Amino acid sequence: MASMELLTSYYTGIITSRLDRDDEILRNGVQHTCFHEIGEIVMRRHVEGSCLLTVLGYILIGTMTISQVPQIFKILRKRSTLCVSFCSLLLLLQASSSTVAYAIYNRLSFSAWGEHIVLMFMFVVLVCLLLQYNQRPIASLVFMTVYILCMVLLLWPSVPQRLVQTLYLLSMPAMVLSRVLQMYKIHRTKCPGQLSATSSFLCIFHGLGRITTSILTTGDRLMIIAFAIGSLFNVLLFLQVMFYRRKTKKVA
Repeated sequence: MASMELLTSYYTGIITSRLDRDDEILRNGVQHTCFHEIGEIVMRRHVEGSCLLTVLGYILIGTMTISQVPQIFKILRKRSTLCVSFCSLLLLLQASSSTVAYAIYNRLSFSAWGEHIVLMFMFVVLVCLLLQYNQRPIASLVFMTVYILCMVLLLWPSVPQRLVQTLYLLSMPAMVLSRVLQMYKIHRTKCPGQLSATSSFLCIFHGLGRITTSILTTGDRLMIIAFAIGSLFNVLLFLQVMFYRRKTKKVA
């Protein structure tokens, strides 16, 4: 009788241990499956978010491609650069050029800065138009030649990193100063002249979008600060243009 009880308890222990081991295997399998599914969900969300940011970046590039087109056509149509600040355009050109050099040197994603390539050419066109309509065609040709040489040297592979970073750091005060100079010229003449409100508004849209994409893609603090400051002064310039335009219409 005692031996029967011992045998029963022995087999009971074996069966219980096997069941516990099976439960543990099943539990580990379920956990592994859950972690695998969670990992797939996280990866899918990450890929979708990256694709969305890339698309937003290229939309901003497309928007900024046409941002200065209204300004260029307005000057061509009126054959005048009234109230368009020459120094302001030069500073904006410096800001865009140094941004391109900085982004290429640091191999940043093209969707985070690509529109500045187009902006460079547009600002060059605007500077040349301003010189042309102020009866300075030779100065326009000299300016284009000097600018091309400067950009070739700036994009040269052996250019010092400190120089590129310094120029990019200077692009932030240059952008702010360009807006201040333009606003001062409008305030002094009490007229928006040939400044395009459409171009100013597109610059605001671009700045706000670039703040978002820079935070979520590159994480570069310099770019984030530059776009934030630029957006603030673009808003102020747009409001000033609209204010003096309405004031001019009321007087007329």
